[in-house]
This record gives sequence, structure tokens and C-alpha cells, in this order.
Amino acid sequence: MAASTYGSSMRVRTKTSRADNWSKWMKTMRESRYFSVSSRGDLEVSERNSDWRGCLKECCLPSIPPSIKNECPSCSRKSAERILINVSGQQFEISSELLDRHPSTLLGNQASRSKFYDKRKKEYFFDRHRPTFEIVFAYFQYGGKLRRPDYIPDDVFLNEIEYYQLEPEVIEDYKISEGYTVENVTFPKNKTLKKIWLAMEYPETSATAYAVAFISVIMTTISIILFCVETLERFAKSHCVADEAPNFLDPFFIIETICTAWFTFEAIVRFISCPNKIMFWFGFQNLIDVTAVVPYYVTLFNVVSTMSCSTAKSSASLAFLRVIRLVRVFKLTKHSTGLQVLILTIKASSEELGLFLVVLLVCMLVYSSAIYYAELGVPKSNIHSIPDAFWWAIITMTTVGYGDTFPVGPFGKVIGAACAISGVLTLAMPVPILTGHFNKFYAHKTGRCKYI
Repeated sequence: MAASTYGSSMRVRTKTSRADNWSKWMKTMRESRYFSVSSRGDLEVSERNSDWRGCLKECCLPSIPPSIKNECPSCSRKSAERILINVSGQQFEISSELLDRHPSTLLGNQASRSKFYDKRKKEYFFDRHRPTFEIVFAYFQYGGKLRRPDYIPDDVFLNEIEYYQLEPEVIEDYKISEGYTVENVTFPKNKTLKKIWLAMEYPETSATAYAVAFISVIMTTISIILFCVETLERFAKSHCVADEAPNFLDPFFIIETICTAWFTFEAIVRFISCPNKIMFWFGFQNLIDVTAVVPYYVTLFNVVSTMSCSTAKSSASLAFLRVIRLVRVFKLTKHSTGLQVLILTIKASSEELGLFLVVLLVCMLVYSSAIYYAELGVPKSNIHSIPDAFWWAIITMTTVGYGDTFPVGPFGKVIGAACAISGVLTLAMPVPILTGHFNKFYAHKTGRCKYI
């Protein structure tokens, strides 16, 4: 009897509790600005276009009627499908909504990833590099840029992200960050011009192209050696004697003429066969080719017009043109991997080098001013002005120390010691950055990570 009474009382208390909760809930809904009560006593949504964020605590309750739940986006939102991905034995689970944000990728395209679906295990299986997929998986979850961990080889990482068909701009950003060199190759439409262009630009394409590159390197090397040797005193008057006609049979003149003729031929052929005549003049190598031959023709025209060597030797502008011939050394960058890596390293480190120069300039100004006032009035002082101290500061900071300018007083020596230590620390700043960029470019240029 007690048990029956206890059970009945429990049922009554439960029924009463539900009725009380429903009354309280209805009262809350009536007072809410999101709901209203119809003439029949039904609860209706009062503002269809209202901000539903305020109703989350009110309508998203277990006791909410289904009609109201369907009206609330938070309540009616269906849970996204979860996709199970197995990569070399390790399972990854991700929402389909995250994959749908990248429809052009292998995993984001349902038709593409369906080829790897295992119906028996209800998962997508990929027998690929698992550590790289962890990075790809994080990219699908959070987005952003790809960052390769040090324990994953860069060629493996690149191969994997290309396999998963990530967005081209994402792969491009990764390649740039890793030091890959991207070259947009364009060929002439004419078959004959295309063969000529390949022979002049890409030595690895044929034996003829290799021979052209070899001749170009030999001519460039001979021209640079000739530029240096002809300044020796024993050869200074062999081809150009004052108040006499120029000696066109001089060996230096003949060799220089042959080298310039080859460079001229090379520049003309490359211009004729290039796919874009306008963009030709914006290429660094093309400007070097043209600049390398101009001084010879200007000097030759001046000598032939006057039939005297004295004008060519005394003219400062023509002497400057002869110095411009030294730009031919940059022609070697086309065929030297080391020089290409060096140029790429400097370009990639331009911001850091700019910061280094700013720090060096500030230190030079500070120590130049300090050493001037420290040495002011000191007998036998070598520093008589702040501009004089500029030379001393830069020589001391670079640890060269010619010894032509130096402090004499005790305070000046203390400042000199501080300047030398600051110079060593300042010079060490860009070294790790340059080394890192050099290693990346060298690894890619030597063939392990090269692509076009």
C-alpha cells in the first residue's frame, strides 16, 4: 500500500512539475519580443526577420515545440556530415563543410575523392605520406599559408600538396617561401625561331645549344682577362700611341673585336628569335648583352673619326665606357649556377640587407660624432672633423683597420673599442638570413627541387 501510494505521489509530483515548467516557459515566451500568442493560444514567431541570437537561450530548450524549432536557424540547422579519411593507417575525421570550402582540391571535390572511397570500411583511403597530410589536414581546418616542418623534405612536401590538388595560389606562395624560382617560359610560334631561341637560351636542350653556351662563356672569359691585362704598363702603348694613327693590327684590338662581334651576333639573334620584342628590353640578361657591346662601338667610332688615340685616352666619358665593359662578367650568370644563386640570395634578402645598412649607418654616425668630440683638442689627433671620422668608423666597424686614421686619446681608444665590437655584432646580423636563403636556392638550383 505504501509502495502504491509512493508511486502515485511520484506520478502526481511529476505531472505537476511539468505543468509548472510549461506555465513558466509560456510566460517567458509571452514576455519575449521574439514570440507572441495567437487567438487560439498558440505560440508564434512575432518577428520573422529578427536577430535570432537573442533567442538561443529561450527557444533552444528541450521542451520547445517542433513548430518553433523549425523557425529558428540554430535549432533547425542539421549537423554537417563527418568524413573519415584514412592515410596510411591513421584516421582523420573532418566535417564536410570544411572540405566544401575548397571545391577545386582533391578532397573538396566529391567526384574526385569518391574514387578512393572504401564502402566496406566507410572511409576514404590514401596510401600517401602521412606527416605531410597532417599539414594538409590543418590547412583544411584553419586555412592560411602552408608551412613545411623541418623533418619533411621539401621535394616530398611539394609532391604531396600537388597530389592533393591544393589551390594554385597556395602552392605558389609555398614555392616562393621555400625559395623555388618560377620561370614563365614562352616560346616563339614559328618553329624555326623556336629552335633558334632554344639554342640561344637553354643550353640543356640540344648539343647545338650547349656549344653556343660554351662559346659564349669562352668569349666572356677572354674579354674579361683582356680588360685587365691591357692595363699593364708594358701593353699600355702597344695599340694606342699618342699623336699616331691607331694600330688596327694590335693583338688586343683584334681579340676585342672578335669578342665584341660574337656578343653583337648573339644579341641580334636573340632579339630576332625572342617571342616578345618589347619584353626583350626589360630582361636583365638582354640589357647586359647590349650594354657590353656599346662601349666598343662608341670608342671605335671616336678613334676612326679622329684617327688618333689621344682623344680616346684623354676623354673621361670614353674611359668610363671602357669600364662598362666589365658588365660582361654578368653574362656568366646565365651559365653559372653559383652566380645565379648569389643574385637570387641578394634579391630575397633585400629587406634584411636594407635593415643592416640602416643599422650600420646609424652606428657610423654615432661613433663618428663621439670620436670627433673625444679627440677634439688632443695633440697629434688624426680626426679633424666628423666627415673625417666617417672613414675611420666604417673601416673600424668592418674590422679592416687600414691604420691611416686612428684615435690617440684614452677616451678615443675606448670609443674605438666599442665601435669595433659593435661592428662585429652588426656584421653578424645578416649572415644567418643570407645563409638560409643561399641554402634554399642552391638546393633547388642543383636539381633536387627544380621546376619550371
